[in-house]
Amino acid sequence: MVGYGSAGFEAEPAKRSDRVFVRGASRLFEYDQNGKYVRDRTKTASLYHGGLIQIPTYLTLLTPEYQQHFVQQMYHYAATSAPQWPGSYCQPEGFMRRFAQYAGGWPQVIVTPEVVQILNTSAQNFMTHIYVGREFDESGVVPRLGPDVPQWYGETVGFWDGAALITWTSNIQGWIAHGAHEYSNKLQTIEIYAPRKDAAGAMIGIDHEAVLYDPDALVEPIRITQYWAKAGALNEGEPYPFLFCVQQNFPVNGFTTPLPPGTTFEYTVPDLYGRPWARIWEKYHENGMQRPRETNRFGL
Repeated sequence: MVGYGSAGFEAEPAKRSDRVFVRGASRLFEYDQNGKYVRDRTKTASLYHGGLIQIPTYLTLLTPEYQQHFVQQMYHYAATSAPQWPGSYCQPEGFMRRFAQYAGGWPQVIVTPEVVQILNTSAQNFMTHIYVGREFDESGVVPRLGPDVPQWYGETVGFWDGAALITWTSNIQGWIAHGAHEYSNKLQTIEIYAPRKDAAGAMIGIDHEAVLYDPDALVEPIRITQYWAKAGALNEGEPYPFLFCVQQNFPVNGFTTPLPPGTTFEYTVPDLYGRPWARIWEKYHENGMQRPRETNRFGL
């Protein structure tokens, strides 16, 4: 794990379990993080919302290959008006979409001694399971819990450091969060969920910090901070709205087009693992364009 090290996830089990489990009448585990929250989604609340840095600055964070991907994306946002947002087609939202401005605004946190679950919604559902006290299998391409197959939202382990939950997510399927850069299967994150309390000690929110590591896409780690204001208890207000995306938009001649039920048209099934948004751009909007020339290690 670049930049963080796994030492924080290698504490002796006895010491770690003292921070995790309820034993007898001793309440060693804090449950007041349970609840419904509202994530700050103002434009300037996070650099990932796109309102704090300009595109040239953004590009300095990316490797050359992912710079090209990002420039391609921004060109089609601005010049062809053919963004190809995955959510428009009911495709997977992907791991990084939960950080986007117009997604995942209402997280619900359920804390147990063994697992912390975070539910959220956008065009589809986000479900994060944080397995407390577990360790990754590091024998494959990236650390993982299950098979050596990338998962859309990765796999997450964690431990409690006092009242703060420290997590490590790996085995993420590379994808895109529209309006932000693409990321690879090597993306990993270290995240901290720290309670924010008022002067009386009452829980009023969570300060969420994430550090992204992706050697294929990023030239150095990126830090994202967000604030979740507590909105109420889990058993208050409306229940969690489990969403199912019913597709009504389809790519027609390279543009996202709403089609009514009963419409018959020619459709090419996309390869979700082959940058499907780019395949549409290249087929319909980049005729006559030349791909950037490949260079060697000497820039020639």
